[in-house]
Amino acid sequence: MKHLLPLLNLNTLSLKVIGGSIISKYGLMPDAKNLTGVLLSNKSSIYLKKELSIGGLSFSQAIPTLDELNQTDILVLYFGTSVGWPRISRKMENHLRPELLTSTAFHIPVYKSKKLSNRIKAKVRHLERNLLKFFMFPFGLYRPRHSLEDLPNLIQAIEHIADRKSKLIIWVQHNSLGYRRLWLEQKIYKRYYREIISELQKHKSPHFRILTPGKDFLVQENYLLDGVHLSELGHERMGKMIADEIDRALVKFPLISSYVRSADHPV
Repeated sequence: MKHLLPLLNLNTLSLKVIGGSIISKYGLMPDAKNLTGVLLSNKSSIYLKKELSIGGLSFSQAIPTLDELNQTDILVLYFGTSVGWPRISRKMENHLRPELLTSTAFHIPVYKSKKLSNRIKAKVRHLERNLLKFFMFPFGLYRPRHSLEDLPNLIQAIEHIADRKSKLIIWVQHNSLGYRRLWLEQKIYKRYYREIISELQKHKSPHFRILTPGKDFLVQENYLLDGVHLSELGHERMGKMIADEIDRALVKFPLISSYVRSADHPV
């Protein structure tokens, strides 16, 4: 708890947000706010000043990025579970068409096209890719990028570095609807998700807080068509959830009343 005491005497708290593509404005309209924008505009009992926001990172990519960061008062880590979605093996690179080798080749569209011809083409591409997945999976050519055994070490490494960078860490573990994925993909995804949550619970403390979307959040209106990335409404709701979690972390301390008064009347 001593980690948080210095925060209570500050008028403004610095904020860094690090994570996967889920924290970006992927699939949103240009003028829409992502969860970081919502978090900054949420005027509850705290005033936040954003120092940095980096998206599109996997667990392994986040480790060196975090290591290079300067100190910050509040660090939000928001990761999806791309680590659990299967990927095409590199062994297949010489046997696939170039358009199937891009990082987004197997992504599901986030919006439905208004043109019938485009929707038909998208349906055909979706079917083609699903057949390819079914063919490759039994041969070990369509697997997650990391094994389940790798997850504890990755999470421990991120937690260890984050602990040195911030007094308060909020780890948001994203969950997707997954309804447009194959049954095999959904099964693998759930195993990885449960393992991630289980490992995170071992590190949970007043200083290192875990936030996961509940069943009430897992509804279509909070997600884009792919069932993975958040809609504008989803970003708004998630930003408010994170702001509330920060408030709860600070409110547990007896000195919070003086902190709130100073935040309500900044100098």
